[in-house]
Amino acid sequence: MGVSSALVFPRGVSNTAAGFSEADCPDPGADFWKLSAQVAGEEKLKRDLLEEDPHNATLVARADITIDTHFHVVATSQKLEDGWVSDDQIKKQMEVINAAFNKRQISFKHVSTTRTVDQDLSIIDANEKTEKLGNKLRKGDYGTLNLYIVKDMPGNVAGDCTLPVSRHGGKFAFDGCRFNSDTLPSKGDGKVLVHEIGHWLGLGHTFQSPDTANPNPTCTTGRGDDVNDTPVHLKPNGGNCNAVDTCPGQPGTDPVSNYMNYSPSKCWSEFTDGQTTRMHSMWNVRKTAK
Repeated sequence: MGVSSALVFPRGVSNTAAGFSEADCPDPGADFWKLSAQVAGEEKLKRDLLEEDPHNATLVARADITIDTHFHVVATSQKLEDGWVSDDQIKKQMEVINAAFNKRQISFKHVSTTRTVDQDLSIIDANEKTEKLGNKLRKGDYGTLNLYIVKDMPGNVAGDCTLPVSRHGGKFAFDGCRFNSDTLPSKGDGKVLVHEIGHWLGLGHTFQSPDTANPNPTCTTGRGDDVNDTPVHLKPNGGNCNAVDTCPGQPGTDPVSNYMNYSPSKCWSEFTDGQTTRMHSMWNVRKTAK
């Protein structure tokens, strides 16, 4: 079975973008990067073919995606401060998600909500895997999105999602997204989950991240996201939405408004066309994984 990693989103980024440590942005691992490189190669081949034959309907066409979605409220009591959320909050969160993804031919269908009071499940320990929740609550197949709302993610983490794998061995308990209850609309803006679902659909962070050879990435070292149209840039370190160019020797400016950046979530409003292609490609990975 392929090894599924989770990519996290720090708590503070929804309001500011300061105080990061590299622990806030762990490397997804060799299995994911191998899959990412393979998918990127297939996408490049398709772009090259499209340049030769721009009117080829088979190459241009992109099917709409609808993803069944299950919410799991896991709280320590039925109080809002203990992780409990209302149906209205979940409805508003779904509206935020679909507003972000619908224009990219991806929609999410709210199928069910489960509610559990369990302190052990609701307070996530460091290094605790999604599988602990999945073993008790997960629904559907590998193309089904399971969203676990908890009272407390560990440390500086606001949420995390597992990345796609091409081999799962028929077991899906490890797969899904976990996030703090206070990131939902009314308390938060709901965009943390947009960022995390981007990971679930195979997107990396847009900025240069550490790799084995380069623990301190620069504009020419480290690892980007393998997407052809996201500009090379460094991790944000400010709390505003001002235009910036951290890699002036590279094409483009920092994508401050991109959902997969670590700029403040109030800045976010878009995915690129390349990221859209990647999400559709990784959706196909999810649907064909065995």
